[in-house]
Amino acid sequence: MERIEDLLFERTRPRGPAKPLPLLFVHGMWGSSWYWENYLRAAAEAGWDAWALNLRGHHGSRPVPDLGQVSVSDYVQDVLDCLRVLGEVVLVGHSMGGLIAQKVTEVGGVRAAVFLTSAAPRGILVLRWPVLWRMTRYVFPMSANRPFLVTRAHADALLLNRLPPERQAEVYAQMVHESGRAARELAFGLIPVDENRVECPTLVVGAQWDRITPAAVQRRIASKYDAEYLEIAGHGHMLMVEEGWEQPFKEILRWLDSAIAEGPRS
Repeated sequence: MERIEDLLFERTRPRGPAKPLPLLFVHGMWGSSWYWENYLRAAAEAGWDAWALNLRGHHGSRPVPDLGQVSVSDYVQDVLDCLRVLGEVVLVGHSMGGLIAQKVTEVGGVRAAVFLTSAAPRGILVLRWPVLWRMTRYVFPMSANRPFLVTRAHADALLLNRLPPERQAEVYAQMVHESGRAARELAFGLIPVDENRVECPTLVVGAQWDRITPAAVQRRIASKYDAEYLEIAGHGHMLMVEEGWEQPFKEILRWLDSAIAEGPRS
């Protein structure tokens, strides 16, 4: 583990010739740095100095008195604090981390960004029936700013649907409570992003069997930023821990190589 101030990271150092910038991964709801392990290892093999952030209140990182009160803006500040130390980065955000990454690119300090099965900014409707009918269970913690954990059944249905049962159990056992406030901000599309301020190359990645941030939503996010779009067949929301994660990530790494060579958009 590495530390920047009171933020905790998992890090893999580059093997062989190093890329010119650090690669920073930002996790989603109920997650933390552990689920980036496959990507961290592969990124290091490809020459990246790869960092996976634990957002505040997750796995001992930046302790907070009340996790339920933490906002998406607070999480964005965590990433901005990383950039003050790491300098310019390449940023990969997943799910809620994808929306955090969108907000960070709006500020700047990012050479290229990947929004991976991402939560959507204001103006793009995300909620679909498979999520809506399950949300009733979480209305109280979201409205009262309480921390909560999605149930195993709902995690299996919405997040882990492309994993075998034994792997679903392993992944769910590592999930942690999440902020009710942040969940409400995501669920009801309360976070705006000014696409005109997103100046770096961007890639949006959707997954065929993603039930919580569907591919149709990812295509709309890509359109908002005039981003390149990659849709992964046969995968769901947690594609970085699913069988066959290697080939999609190779495609992401190839895009990153071309993006950092290209530089900022005009």
